[in-house]
Amino acid sequence: MHRWLALAGAIALAGCGIQNTVVEKGRIREVTEAHFGSPRFPIEIGPIVISGDHAIADWTQGDFGGRALFERGTYGWSLVLCSGDSIRRAENLRRAGVPDFNAGWIADRLAAAEATLPPERLARMKRFVGTAADHERYLKTLGGK
Repeated sequence: MHRWLALAGAIALAGCGIQNTVVEKGRIREVTEAHFGSPRFPIEIGPIVISGDHAIADWTQGDFGGRALFERGTYGWSLVLCSGDSIRRAENLRRAGVPDFNAGWIADRLAAAEATLPPERLARMKRFVGTAADHERYLKTLGGK
């Protein structure tokens, strides 16, 4: 009996290191909202795709939108860059520092998730041209938060 309890305890402890995607998606949603959200300009976030320590969150805001690449570090999720359609490709994810397997997985899952989105929402995300450097300029065009 004690062996079974010890085994159950070991399995429970091992499960503590398993990523909870619902919780992580919530955290990514919060970080995306912090970067792009504004009381004057509501933001729609999703889908969110996670693989390892990298994730992409699609977002739209008014007539525009984009895709945000995040990386999980010591202090949680941080924005790596923003883009339009180019970040959807695995080779561009790899260039941004995403490991090979994760880049391919994110690109595949993102394509599948985006296939269910309305065409007009995809068109708004396509309007984002450039990278994270342009993100700061974009925020300024909103007139502050």
